[in-house]
Amino acid sequence: MNKRITIILICLTCLATANAQRKQWTEKQAWEWQERVGVIKGFNEPYPAYPGQTRDDIFKKAVEVGLNSVRFWVQGSNVEERVKYIRGMIDDASRYGLTVSPVLAFPKASFPAISAALKKGGGKEVDDFEKQVRGTVRPFADDLRIVFWDLCNEPRFEDQPITYESMDVIEQMVKWCWQENLRQPITSSIIWATINTDNQALKRTTQVEAMMDIHNFHSYDCALNFGKNIYDMLDYIKSIGDRPMVATECLTRVNGSGVARSFAAFSKYKVGFYIWGLFINDRNWEARWDRSTYDPYDPMFHNILYSDGDMYDAREVELIRNYHFAKEGENPDPGIEITDRWSHERAWRWMVTGPLTGVNCDGDLPGEGEANAVRLKLDYKEWKADKQAFLVKTYVRINEAAKRGMTVVPVLLDDNDATEPAESLGAYVADVIKNHYCDTLVKAWDLYDAPGKTCTDKQKLDKLVTTVFRYARNEFPNQPLTMTPVVRVKPFEEGFDPWKALMHGRTDGWNRLDYSGGSSPDLVYKIWSLSDVTSFATDMPAAETRWLASICYRFGRPIFCMSWLTGNTDDMVKMEKAFADFHVFWFADKPLPDLAKRFRFNQTSTQRQITEGM
Repeated sequence: MNKRITIILICLTCLATANAQRKQWTEKQAWEWQERVGVIKGFNEPYPAYPGQTRDDIFKKAVEVGLNSVRFWVQGSNVEERVKYIRGMIDDASRYGLTVSPVLAFPKASFPAISAALKKGGGKEVDDFEKQVRGTVRPFADDLRIVFWDLCNEPRFEDQPITYESMDVIEQMVKWCWQENLRQPITSSIIWATINTDNQALKRTTQVEAMMDIHNFHSYDCALNFGKNIYDMLDYIKSIGDRPMVATECLTRVNGSGVARSFAAFSKYKVGFYIWGLFINDRNWEARWDRSTYDPYDPMFHNILYSDGDMYDAREVELIRNYHFAKEGENPDPGIEITDRWSHERAWRWMVTGPLTGVNCDGDLPGEGEANAVRLKLDYKEWKADKQAFLVKTYVRINEAAKRGMTVVPVLLDDNDATEPAESLGAYVADVIKNHYCDTLVKAWDLYDAPGKTCTDKQKLDKLVTTVFRYARNEFPNQPLTMTPVVRVKPFEEGFDPWKALMHGRTDGWNRLDYSGGSSPDLVYKIWSLSDVTSFATDMPAAETRWLASICYRFGRPIFCMSWLTGNTDDMVKMEKAFADFHVFWFADKPLPDLAKRFRFNQTSTQRQITEGM
């Protein structure tokens, strides 16, 4: 008898435990979940790139690029349809090892009425909504292929009635999900705007956020203010509760918040992520908000793959595949000057308008038809003396050049400015670029002409180069950035054959470069490795110039000869061929209208290897 009673008591205890309403996870439980699921690397909404593309095609490609989860909006007008939709998504995703994160997309327009009914103690609106919520999540309470539930996407955050009403509804949804004993974490993407402590509604949204098992937020401005915006948000979220964080939406390239800048912050704070969009598709996510793909676009806003599955930027896919939470003492951010360097493809897309046959100009602009571009020296000291007058003058000169049919390459600094604090020079560079970042009349930015020509402080030059690139990158310009280093080719000895010296298998190239002042191989390499286009200057004969162009060609980017001193060059035909062969965009010391009119790039073509007897 005693044995039978014991068994009955054990069964009753188990039943009571099974039916017990769970509460919010403790922080310990939340971190145990993080340990179990690992690093979430996901994407939003598996929309097809073309009408025949299946979910299997999409999920297979997602895994290939290193993703392991998919977030989606639950479709359906009733419980049955929603359950069917979730089940289908889970089954399809799990075949490829992907977890899922469903977003309960109930209409927010109904929230005010539900909130009002909740305040009165209930009613038909509440009863109907409760059935919909519970009925949708209940069949999946134990399905761990769901990595977490997102109860509501981006409720309003302003200090308006709809914000408080939405928080009432979300708070009640959390309690219903507790009662359903969901084994997955409960969360909601409540925090999705820049943290503003003056917002009176922040206190209420924070109260509801504090109920969540894990934190779930959106950030599309991870690069702004040198990352301050995202770090402020992450610190604020962490202050609500020390729980795992997942960025369920990210990736906007036009403001610099692409994969690299987003991951730099996320890795440091151990944040999982869902980028927005996989393939370019009919949702037109590749154009920024309020813009249309009826116009061309660059850079792409969302998405990481073209419609045919090719990568927009292979560096991003590598970052996704290798993404991990930063280890103690690890710095996951190499710096915006490195991470936001343009891809080769973007640099070449920008230069598709054809050769620049330009002229350097410190005074009067060349006449119409004498050149199609002008390299224009700006003066930091003028900016420092009167910023507004300087910016107006710069605007006027750029537009005057445009009237004469020329684009402009502004030169911002030289060694005469090197005595100024690096941050002051960076602020100047940022200010100028900010006022013209989207101006197609600006063809490129020559940030620093000849660093080390007279300044011999190598440590200072190294810091200056880094700082100037960093401040320039933080303005996310639509034009390429470059610097023109101090580097020459040692004069060729009589009888030297440069073509044979650079044949396959021969060891020659950098060893024939020469530097002066504070310049060095390290500084030149650093400049070329941070630049979007590769620049050099020459007063050398065509043979030595062609050698230098061949070294620049190794970087695979458009090449600019920013300063061509023609007075010392008596072999113009050879120089023209060198520039045409290597597709060099050039600026001479004086207008060369005849050459400018006829100059064209030569098509590059490589012969196949022929073996005798084949």
